[in-house]
Amino acid sequence: MKKNKGFAAVVLTLICTAFIAAAAFAGDANWEPGQVDASALLDERQTSVWVEGSLLGDMVIGARGALQIIYVDNKLAQAISADFSMHDWAKRMAQYYGSDATRGKALFIAHVETYKPWSFDPSKVFVGGYHLTESDVLSPSMTNPFGELGSDQTGFFAFVVPASELKKGEEIQIGYGDDSALWKVLK
Repeated sequence: MKKNKGFAAVVLTLICTAFIAAAAFAGDANWEPGQVDASALLDERQTSVWVEGSLLGDMVIGARGALQIIYVDNKLAQAISADFSMHDWAKRMAQYYGSDATRGKALFIAHVETYKPWSFDPSKVFVGGYHLTESDVLSPSMTNPFGELGSDQTGFFAFVVPASELKKGEEIQIGYGDDSALWKVLK
């Protein structure tokens, strides 16, 4: 009987050691909440568009509003969910990544901030040569900043575009109406 207990203890120790080693070598794919700073990943995945603004040196003056557009890939989606410092709206919108609605498509999050009254029309948002349609918007209408917006309002929405619009390493225009910014698609 003593031999069996000793053997079972050795087997249990080996199994535990194997699980600990596997967890240690799993890498970034298994981030724990609070271990990640997603803002480092955001830099290369986002662009800002100033609507109806004029550039004066490093400042933008007279803008109706700003549209921050964020490309969400697997790495960013995982980082956002594990980063305690990320805004709640980013966490909620990034949860669409990997859903059925994103199959064969690229997921983006748009954050809208108004400085002057703005009649926001989502069909004026474009990524590359693709203009959004109503069916591209994934988020619920209560978060979508569409229609007449007053000054100093913010809102956000998640949307998809065909993945074919994104060619790795290519620079594309992302924008709203006549205003856009150049963004380089990740390699």
